[in-house]
Amino acid sequence: MNLANIAVLGSQALLGLVGLGAGGAKVTHQDDQIEAFQRYGYPQWVRILTGVLELGAGIGLLVGLLWRPELSVVSGLLLSGVMGGAMVTHLRIGDPPSKTAVPAVILALTVALLAYRYVTPL
Repeated sequence: MNLANIAVLGSQALLGLVGLGAGGAKVTHQDDQIEAFQRYGYPQWVRILTGVLELGAGIGLLVGLLWRPELSVVSGLLLSGVMGGAMVTHLRIGDPPSKTAVPAVILALTVALLAYRYVTPL
């Protein structure tokens, strides 16, 4: 296994953990998440749905590391969609660029991971 493959697998693990952390915060009714979704103008069921999607993506990325690699692609696409929605939300409500940068970086890493996993078998 070369250095690029190790970096890709490490990035995939990191993105999986990000999905678990972000999703977990949303579904466990953390006060900051409840307030954020109120500020976004979304009903609370959207927070729960977003959290479930992030948890699913995180689990899929981690399971894809060891057992079912095809889950990496599906989970990466799912996480990309959620991060795209997060970017649109932050832009729509006029948040500062720093709030949009976090989902943008996660989206960019996820797209890079998907591209690498698609063209390069590990």
